Amino acid sequence: MEYKGFTEEDVRAAVTADGGPDAWKTGPAFLREIDPDEMSDTAVVYARAGAESVNSLQLAERSEELSEKSGTADGVPFTDAEERLAETARGLQGKGADGMYEVVDTLRLAMADAMDTRGAVADRLSAPDGLHATVRRHIAAAETAWEFAICQVDMPDDAAETIREQHLRAAVRDARVIAGDIADAIDGYRTRLVGHAGELAAQGYDVTDGALDLWLAPGNAAFLAEGVRLELEKAEDNPEDIDWDFALRNLEPFLAVIARGRGGDLTLDEYRYLDAFFENAGGGDAYVNLGRLLQERDDLDLSAADNDRLSGIAGAFADGMLTAYGHDTVRMPDSMAHLFKVYQWRESGSAWHDFEKFGEVMGYASATPTRRMVEDLVSTAIVGIRSQHGNTGSDGVLHAALQNLPVAAEEIGRYDNYWADKRLEAAR
Repeated sequence: MEYKGFTEEDVRAAVTADGGPDAWKTGPAFLREIDPDEMSDTAVVYARAGAESVNSLQLAERSEELSEKSGTADGVPFTDAEERLAETARGLQGKGADGMYEVVDTLRLAMADAMDTRGAVADRLSAPDGLHATVRRHIAAAETAWEFAICQVDMPDDAAETIREQHLRAAVRDARVIAGDIADAIDGYRTRLVGHAGELAAQGYDVTDGALDLWLAPGNAAFLAEGVRLELEKAEDNPEDIDWDFALRNLEPFLAVIARGRGGDLTLDEYRYLDAFFENAGGGDAYVNLGRLLQERDDLDLSAADNDRLSGIAGAFADGMLTAYGHDTVRMPDSMAHLFKVYQWRESGSAWHDFEKFGEVMGYASATPTRRMVEDLVSTAIVGIRSQHGNTGSDGVLHAALQNLPVAAEEIGRYDNYWADKRLEAAR
């Protein structure tokens, strides 16, 4: 009889099989997201910038300048850097700097929270009672039990499998608890970070600006997008249960990045933030669900405020697509790119319904698309209208292309299409 044992990968597979948290992936990713040396540098940067600035806009600009200089913290540990930042905040209090004390102190709290959460996650992964050590103890206990069993004269035939299953179940049980603790710690941190973003916005500070990029981490984009996705998934069966305020609040950093994009090219990190958001918001499914809500908005009996929120969410998704893609930066997810490929599913009725909903969303666009994006939008709209003359999706898609009117005019001119020509004439 041979004992095959089990590995930590076996435990991981069992924990995540039913949708359980994959702490083996999310834990190390979070540790990489929060870099202690970088956080020390950033804390010192804001301490210096706070002392040299008179308002939150100047603070952001000055922190950016200082962060570009190497060796800012000179090896200062984060605890010392945080104290330097706290002293700066205290020094600003009552000195006439409009809101600067609150801004600097909120930034300090956000950084300290990030470091504390990093420490908690690191412990739950690697401490003596952490995830890896706990699983290893169960593996060792199983091997010890087997070594004892083979010394017995009357060892049952199924002893190897019984020992393996018994200890594997125990390992999975304990690992699931620890993985849940790690997920709760990270989710709690991300929730508090959203709260800090709201406080800073109220204090006049844009969290997408300045040297501190905590809010632009792809992990935060995924966390916020998941909340939006769950709300939009209620579109078909329970639209009356959608929390419009929650959905729009989750879009605030996303909208801030889009606003920065209106002033020029974004950084690669900002493009990645938008891409991570779309990937986790449901990709093309999010546009279909959102388009359904727009089509049915008259039947939803929305308050005036929620009606405005629905329009704001639609504008965010439309402008987010135009801002994130069409560059040599990140590739559009297949589930979103599929919405453009009308020529591939001319005979599919359900696909045309999806295209109509996609067009509903794109009708709220106001950002300027790139030339490459305009080419895709114009060709998609014209193929759509030629294939199904009554399809309303093409209207919204062409509306998005017309946000870059000169390029759209060039592209429309390549086609002999009366419908597109009329809409171009109306937009001029």
